[in-house]
Amino acid sequence: MAHLSRSQVQERNRVTVLDVARREFLRDGYVATSVASVAREAGFTTGIVYSSFGSKADLALAVLDVLQAEQIAALADSVAAVPDAEEVLARVRSWAAAATASGWVRFELELLLDTINDPRLAAAQAARQTAAVEQATVVVRSVVPAGSADDETLEVLAEAAVDYAIGVAIRQVTNRDASPDRFLRFIGPLVAAISG
Repeated sequence: MAHLSRSQVQERNRVTVLDVARREFLRDGYVATSVASVAREAGFTTGIVYSSFGSKADLALAVLDVLQAEQIAALADSVAAVPDAEEVLARVRSWAAAATASGWVRFELELLLDTINDPRLAAAQAARQTAAVEQATVVVRSVVPAGSADDETLEVLAEAAVDYAIGVAIRQVTNRDASPDRFLRFIGPLVAAISG
């Protein structure tokens, strides 16, 4: 059996910690999850977790980077090559329900509130939100025929969708009946006009 190099062991440990932290953060939220519980579940010491990520917040941000990329990719896959605007909106609605039910929203909101006064972490959160808008713009472009809307319109639509999704997600933390349906009905004619 070949021995792993130090860097390979560190990467394996990092991936293991990320996987365990993801499960715990999504299940229990940011506040209730501790570095000690992540380390224990991963079979490591807290020192290994801290050497891999620096802090609980940095670990959470790394988990959120992965979650965000996966969620946007899932949305893109869901609406890819769907010619009907109503079906696009139905798939967005379904994706939003699954994303919210995953625990992602609560986890992200708790992290945001816990780190808002730390300039470095607040900047990292802002950068992630900017990346979300950029990723959403790619998704919007994928469902809109070339030339049917200018780049600025598509970017504004993507940003509005991200902002609205964040707002609805925050509301759903305390009100499970909050829904993206009104926004989807509102943008339905726009989606139909530019996709059709």
